[in-house]
Amino acid sequence: MPKTDPNLEIWVEELKTSLEKLDQVLGQLAPQVVQWFQQATSQFKAPSDDACRSFAFYLLAFRDSADDKEPDHRKEAIRYGRLFLHHIKPERRHIERMISAASRGTPFGDWLQQYQDMLSRIDEIQRHMDELLPALSPKQDAKPDVIRKLASVAQEAWAGANEGRYPRSTNPNDPLCRFLVEALKAIGQERTPAAISKVLKGLRRTR
Repeated sequence: MPKTDPNLEIWVEELKTSLEKLDQVLGQLAPQVVQWFQQATSQFKAPSDDACRSFAFYLLAFRDSADDKEPDHRKEAIRYGRLFLHHIKPERRHIERMISAASRGTPFGDWLQQYQDMLSRIDEIQRHMDELLPALSPKQDAKPDVIRKLASVAQEAWAGANEGRYPRSTNPNDPLCRFLVEALKAIGQERTPAAISKVLKGLRRTR
């Protein structure tokens, strides 16, 4: 039997720990996102749990990007994101083989369910990363426009639950701005509805 690279084993264990931590954070944040959608308006149905979880992923990704005085680390984030996607491929294939082998026999314990859960989380992270990395590209803007991006993701989530309909108004007292007030507050970027409205209307940049 060929020996397993000990460095790879360490990396895989670290990856599993990181995915478990991310899964835990998303699990805590996603229900709050559902509440924000519900509180923002009763005229539109709140998005699905999966859509709210996806929004929570974006929220975590942009939580440290509001302060223009901070260095722009997007290139590093993109590089490490791509490196993650590159290294996760063989681990995913390994998990798939383990699941396939188990399906032809009778597995002991709950390790099969653990592998299936891990595969599901990897697929979720890959899907989000495929969407997030282009959005983080410096080519998009001199700095990531957090408010406009989160507004776009929120509207897309609303549309998915309402047959393509979603709140379009960017006025301060309307659903989109009310929703974004709570979302931004959760990541330490407090904005008034009026300030958010000005950004969405193009009257000022994200600060």
